[in-house]
Amino acid sequence: MSLWRFVLIAFALACGSLEGAEPGVYYPGRDWRQSTPEAQGLDSAVLAHMVESISQKNPNVHSVTVLRHGYMVMDAYFYPYRSGELHDAASMTKSITSALVGIAIDKGLLSTDQRVLSFFPAEAPKEPEPAKKQMTVDDLLTMRTGMDCGVKPGEQELAAMRRAENMVFYALSIPMITTPGTKFSYCSPGFHLLSSIVTAVTHEPEIEFGRANLFSAIGIKEVVWPPDKQNRTHGWGDIHLYPHDFARIGYLYLHSGGWNGRQVISSGWVRRTTAVHTSTGRSGADYGYGWWLYPDKKPSEFGANGRGGQRIAVWPEKDMVVVVTGGGYSGDPVLPAVASAIKSDAALPENATGVESLRNRIREAAKAPAAEGVSPAPSIGSQISGINYELPQNPSTLERIGLQFDSKTRSEARVNLRYRGQDVSIPVGLDGVYRIGPNGPLHLLAGARGRWTSGSEFLLDVNFISNINHYALAMRFSGDSVDIAMNESSGLVHDGHVTEKRQ
Repeated sequence: MSLWRFVLIAFALACGSLEGAEPGVYYPGRDWRQSTPEAQGLDSAVLAHMVESISQKNPNVHSVTVLRHGYMVMDAYFYPYRSGELHDAASMTKSITSALVGIAIDKGLLSTDQRVLSFFPAEAPKEPEPAKKQMTVDDLLTMRTGMDCGVKPGEQELAAMRRAENMVFYALSIPMITTPGTKFSYCSPGFHLLSSIVTAVTHEPEIEFGRANLFSAIGIKEVVWPPDKQNRTHGWGDIHLYPHDFARIGYLYLHSGGWNGRQVISSGWVRRTTAVHTSTGRSGADYGYGWWLYPDKKPSEFGANGRGGQRIAVWPEKDMVVVVTGGGYSGDPVLPAVASAIKSDAALPENATGVESLRNRIREAAKAPAAEGVSPAPSIGSQISGINYELPQNPSTLERIGLQFDSKTRSEARVNLRYRGQDVSIPVGLDGVYRIGPNGPLHLLAGARGRWTSGSEFLLDVNFISNINHYALAMRFSGDSVDIAMNESSGLVHDGHVTEKRQ
């Protein structure tokens, strides 16, 4: 799409004279159509260099999908993630919750100026603070709740809410510290309230409302999105889709909520969502309704962001959507590189060498490493095998851990974990190669590998691939206790430490 055509369409939308699908715009069926980068104005050699650099320097990038003019020009998967697997959106979920709030508003079921407490007569505080009585749906959408939430380092309120028997009751009990609608603070519990508001007005969980009114309309078939104990969908995070389906969400917003002749979300809501409602206090980053806005970037961008490096970047002036999934990589190795690959709004001369190089780099990025030799296990291995250690409450969210070693299988062991109340058991490669399968939380893709680094220390790498979290655990065994130094790549814990006796 040329810049001039984009301006004309934006003007028509602003005037309310254009609704539904743009004439001649492509919408995917089951699969996206494919193209070489050059045919859509991108340099394949630049993209190939990016893939190679990610493989060498950023092992926790999981996938990169690039769309331009409705063509998929690049689709790369990096070991140990692989094509055909669901992936946690983390806080990109907030942008999807915003979309579903918008659809409910389009249907006349609620409005942004309604008071939050009015939706929860059974769970609202008996004597709410005056400021809490004023809190509206708009305040939740713009992260200006006024609550003491998102002010302290880390997402402490989210962690506490996850442990609560009733998440809505907990969220509504957070004290007020400012007037609602005045100051941005990143508050995930507010988006669980939004999901619960959708449930209150539609009389069904947010996931079911989404299936009927959003996902099926744009070709999304499979969704994993867990609920709380009251069966209210996690509105702040935890939705799992395929990377190609994240691209559908971005493409829907690129085209102002229209999809193949149907207005799935009103263009008015998309405009409101992607308009600046508040400054975040972060340089160059503003906030709309659950979407991040970067007007000064080149190209300008609005997008959905999630912990661990989840991104849906929409570049309207370039008619592009870029999707990135990951497990906590460093810096931004993708979006600047993709932007630098844009050379023209028209087709470039074909570059067979560049295209072949890109294909080869993508193929290599998906390969597992070669197996290494397995060192003999120390005597303590048999002593601690099968022993579970109950861990004290800690930021890693791991609650229990135990290793099992089989004398008949020198190249493989097993780790048994309790993670956020879920028991998972994952094979551990002792030869430097993950043992990968649907063994992680929610029965999604996970893998583990490990090695003895001394007579008493085992270095364990647990990768909940589809669920983002990637742990490095240095376990030192002594008598009946274990001392664990822990790091988690997506940010849950850095230089953490726990000591616990065997149970």
